[in-house]
Amino acid sequence: MRNVSKFPGLFLALVLIAAGGAAQETESTAPGEIHRYELLVQQPATKDKGMVWWKLAMLYQDAARYADAEHAYKQALRLLQSSGRTIQANLKDQMGTMYVETGRYAEAEQLEQNALALREAQQDALGIGLSWMHLAMLSLGKRQNAEGEMYAELAVERLIPDRSEKAGQNTATPEQKMTALIYLSLARCAARNCVDALAPLKRAMTIADASYPKQSFPVAYITFLEGYARWKRGDSHSAARLMKSGTEGMEVRLGWGHPTYISAMRQYEKLLMQSGHEAEAAEVKQKLLRLPGVQPATQSARAEGIASLR
Repeated sequence: MRNVSKFPGLFLALVLIAAGGAAQETESTAPGEIHRYELLVQQPATKDKGMVWWKLAMLYQDAARYADAEHAYKQALRLLQSSGRTIQANLKDQMGTMYVETGRYAEAEQLEQNALALREAQQDALGIGLSWMHLAMLSLGKRQNAEGEMYAELAVERLIPDRSEKAGQNTATPEQKMTALIYLSLARCAARNCVDALAPLKRAMTIADASYPKQSFPVAYITFLEGYARWKRGDSHSAARLMKSGTEGMEVRLGWGHPTYISAMRQYEKLLMQSGHEAEAAEVKQKLLRLPGVQPATQSARAEGIASLR
């Protein structure tokens, strides 16, 4: 895959839509970097080995190699247990997102709540906002939509302050801001309020347009999500156009086998079927079935999308 680790929250949002938190495994399109870090953790003289294990864990997570990622995160936690609250909070938060991706919500919640407590003790304003954002993601995975919307609103307020707030006080990155807005949109759509779900996506797209090239993963991704929201509010025509554009952009940026791309294509296929475009839906289905390891969506309830977002 191509630099998806730069946008972990964006990746997770679509995993929640189309797989109920359980992404399919895929081979990384950049195995060289993974191999380099695998060699580093095996060398006894490697400095900051805990941080190296952490980086390897994120690479595995990015590649959807979750068993390997879990092992690497545990090694990092063991080696960094005396590294201070900030590092511990960030590491546990990131590991929690991995468990959300795989639908292991009990493990995820324990880590996310622990990270939040550490950040509150440090009065880490940005970190608290990120914890709220990931608790929103966790709540959506558990289909606790009202709680998800509450956490998402808190995250947006913290990570994207009003214009009246003094410049320089907000250090959230564009990816973090976009992700908080996306979770707010998903929470509203999950509560069958997809009309109000579009406004956060528009704000997210404004950030994406200002921060990335037009042919980028965030732009393609948010385009797809806008189509998804329009579909759920009953506008199948606009939805089909936007979801097609979004999936085409994700294919270019991620590659065929990435779980985010597969998840998006499953939803696009479902839209086409529901709107009576059987021929186009069949083309999408055949394209999916040509991917290694992909099974027909009907064989897995999770692969058809989580019910709370319908």
